Amino acid sequence: MPKRTALPDEAKMVRAMNARDPEADGRFFVAVRTTGIFCRPTCPSRTPLPQNVEFHATPWEALVAGFRPCRRCWPMGRPNGNQPLAVTRIDTPLGTMVAAAVDEGLVVLDFADRRAAQTALRNASHRLQAIPTIGRQTHLEALRIQLNEYFAGARTTFDLPLAPRGTAFEESVWSWLRTIPPGQTRTYADGATAVGQPQAVRAIGRANGANPLAIIVPCHRVIGSDGDLTGYGGGLWRKRALLELESATVSG
Repeated sequence: MPKRTALPDEAKMVRAMNARDPEADGRFFVAVRTTGIFCRPTCPSRTPLPQNVEFHATPWEALVAGFRPCRRCWPMGRPNGNQPLAVTRIDTPLGTMVAAAVDEGLVVLDFADRRAAQTALRNASHRLQAIPTIGRQTHLEALRIQLNEYFAGARTTFDLPLAPRGTAFEESVWSWLRTIPPGQTRTYADGATAVGQPQAVRAIGRANGANPLAIIVPCHRVIGSDGDLTGYGGGLWRKRALLELESATVSG
């Protein structure tokens, strides 16, 4: 699990929640297990029982944990008229993943136990000026089906609209990643050559690490020049498992 940001003492948070202390607003968020909703500590809704809540340091942490934002206290801000950022959780053999999409396409897919999942959601929300919501969405439902097929060995590529946001260089690297065939690997040096900057090997690594769409944009297919798997934000065990799955699917 990702390392959690330090929270105030739990007894103090309970007292602040019960008192709806305005000084506690923004210092922590209250997630109610019985409703699946998270709130500000000052929420005007009925105060939940302490045994039914868990506390989170940020709204993104609560969102990744599977709670949806309250529509009375709006812990992630009020809708601004823009399209919402639809968010869901998807269980896979390698762990629960968090996905987000807008009408244009998918913008986030990452493993829920990574702090980077929270960062990716926050960045997408800010860049799109979209308030996250939990619920069904066409692209997310299609993703759920195709991920199940992928892990069942029935699919190696994805037929989904993608709309990740990054710098021009990052997006060029992500486009290159999608050209790597399943069952094969490429090196960071290959990527630098492919985007026309053969000296930018380290920058390729950074752009690879900033990829917000795990598996679909297959950054796991990039390895070191010596053949080592090298780094992977989701863990080398996941990278190895994904490569082995794809190799078996292609050869089988």
